[in-house]
Amino acid sequence: MNLQYIYTGPDSSLRCFRKAGDQVGDFVNAHLSGLVCACDIPAPNYQFSWAPNPFCKSYYAKQEDILSYIRAVAEQHDLRRYVKTSHKITNASWIPEREVWQVTVTKTDGRDFVVSSPGITDGETSTTFVEECDILINCTGFFNHWKWPNVKDREQFEGRMLHSAAWPKDADKDIKGKTVALIGNGSSGVQILPAILNDVEKIYVHIRSPTWITTNFASKFAGPGGANYDYSEEQKAAWAKDPDAYLQYRRLIEHELNSRFRLYVDHSPEQKAAREYGIQEMANKLGERQDLLQALLPDFAVGCRRPTPGNGYLEALTSPKVEVIWGTVEAFTKKGIRTSSGHETTDVDTIICATGFDLSCSPRFPINGLNGTNLQDLWNENPRSYLSVTAQDMPNYFGFLGPFSPLGHGSLVTSIEMVTKYITDFVTKLQTQNYSYCVPKTHIPAAYQKQALAWLERTVWASDCSSTYKNGTTGGQLNSLHPGSRVHYFELLRTPRWEDFEWKSLCESEDLTFAWLANGFTYRETNPAESPDTTWFINFDEHTKQIERRNVEEDCQSVVNGTTK
Repeated sequence: MNLQYIYTGPDSSLRCFRKAGDQVGDFVNAHLSGLVCACDIPAPNYQFSWAPNPFCKSYYAKQEDILSYIRAVAEQHDLRRYVKTSHKITNASWIPEREVWQVTVTKTDGRDFVVSSPGITDGETSTTFVEECDILINCTGFFNHWKWPNVKDREQFEGRMLHSAAWPKDADKDIKGKTVALIGNGSSGVQILPAILNDVEKIYVHIRSPTWITTNFASKFAGPGGANYDYSEEQKAAWAKDPDAYLQYRRLIEHELNSRFRLYVDHSPEQKAAREYGIQEMANKLGERQDLLQALLPDFAVGCRRPTPGNGYLEALTSPKVEVIWGTVEAFTKKGIRTSSGHETTDVDTIICATGFDLSCSPRFPINGLNGTNLQDLWNENPRSYLSVTAQDMPNYFGFLGPFSPLGHGSLVTSIEMVTKYITDFVTKLQTQNYSYCVPKTHIPAAYQKQALAWLERTVWASDCSSTYKNGTTGGQLNSLHPGSRVHYFELLRTPRWEDFEWKSLCESEDLTFAWLANGFTYRETNPAESPDTTWFINFDEHTKQIERRNVEEDCQSVVNGTTK
């Protein structure tokens, strides 16, 4: 959606394919038991900068509010015209003779959730066609391929088995008054337990490993104890009347999100403080249940796994309705679950698997580029990118949330917006300066990966825990995360390093290298009705930004040289 809004320039066309029947992204499936999931990033910062919404219902937005916002923005800016729903990409190949991408598209049956994974057919029809494009942008992300737990005999269970990422609308009937087993204590599991506790007869909570249960992000501006709260009608009206005040509020929250990054640096004072605070908070919420506290407290650092905001979760664990079962789930049985320690439940009506997603960086379909490279195979073996956006041997290919993205803290919406601007800088250069394609120089992705992995060893993400950042493993490479703060990442995106790319000219002769200078006039001068301003360079704000950028560059250089101003 951000791409649709930002890049609608002249002499270009944009076609977006979405495999599901809805146009609004993965939150369409984020229901949970009559209630809905809430985002752990504050609602004012889960918005595009160009589409502020002062009418947020609550500090942490619920699924229905996020959907309403996205749909309203799409309607307001007429963005749906770019999207073809129920169309799934199954292959993309670069055609070197013509320097275009050929993309194979298969129509799906209109369902709201479609799985994409090698070897899996889901929702596909017999209608297939090929589209061609000059530039291929992969916006699939990774929260779209949920996975059942890797546990045998799933088909043996005689009750109903649900997954938190594909929650059916009729799930309430399988929970109310029932005996339920909940597998997982990640971000979905900790929301599900307090949400369904009042409805169930009994619930078995299966926990494999300890984790930190924290307050939500930017809880400084939340309600008491980091709780969610609703904005008053007076507050919303005031922000609608004064956009600058709302912008300042959003910036305060954003600053709070950014300032937390130092806690992810191992052995930092902020990490020590976070650990002490986490222990105290968990102890307070578990009360007399010291047995639960000792079992839940991890040995690893706060943030090694994505912090799990869980208002109400710890309190729910102490309920007489709840039985906590520790250890690995070994097998499903006809009436329940058997663990590796031999514990077996025999009275379960419904099993809820809050077991997450396949978070590998590899694309969900083959992408064939130069030199016989299939990006799917390459990233299955060794995920590496340049700034998470471009990839080895992939001309005119850009992606969102690839290897080494700023996933560890802050709002992904802001990150996506910054990446979009970065991509459009490339598109503009290709379009206006007579280049047919660009591709990272051969050594660049490998060199960037080496730098990233070396820096990430300094962080708590590298400590000994199983995490989504390592695709569910304990000792895997940290291919998911940017080597630095998200502000650091944004600064890198502001000024593209064109020299890190090979640029293929459209000109057959070197004598025509500057033919793109054309008739000596700019678009502004030849199209005054559309772009009447020919004095854009007299701009105090723009010069101020240039000075700020130069100061940032000088600061970076002083750090490299080991000096300070």
